[in-house]
Amino acid sequence: MRGIFGWTVALLLLAAPLRAAEPNLQTLPPMVGVSANAARERATLFAELAAAKNDVEARAIEDRLWTFWRSFADEESNRLLEASKQAPLEFDYGHARIAMQELVKHQPDFAEGWNQYGYVLFLAGSYQASLEAIDKVLTLEPMHYAALAGKGIILTQQGKVAEAQAPLKRALEINPWLKERNLVGKDPVPVP
Repeated sequence: MRGIFGWTVALLLLAAPLRAAEPNLQTLPPMVGVSANAARERATLFAELAAAKNDVEARAIEDRLWTFWRSFADEESNRLLEASKQAPLEFDYGHARIAMQELVKHQPDFAEGWNQYGYVLFLAGSYQASLEAIDKVLTLEPMHYAALAGKGIILTQQGKVAEAQAPLKRALEINPWLKERNLVGKDPVPVP
């Protein structure tokens, strides 16, 4: 009996940190259109990101978050995402924009589709339209730190440095290892 009791205590002690690290679904703003299982997976990913100990660990968790966000694309959306990825490599923002317009029309509740649309608009220099797409992303997925960072970058480029700080700080709250963390509290990035 003592051996079984000892193992039970040891297992409980080992499991205690796991229980403490479980995400609190009530404190995480919900993402539109996700199942309960997906919501738990999302919360776990954000808890892991917040607990990351270095850039390398954070980048691995970020990769898993990107995979999670992209997992909501259907077959047609994936096809359009691929088409839009190739076009900017050839500086063909017109085709990328058309593909992304088709995507958000086809799957309007796909947050990552809106994020990619906003990114294409940003690359094309359509900052106001990009901000509108980013606002749609954040309506669908309030924890999308990359969209928040993108909003901060655009506002900074527009000379709205004070206004840029709120989305940048929120992105940094979500992802302490945010690549754009150096923009928080800084002077505007010069526009070439």
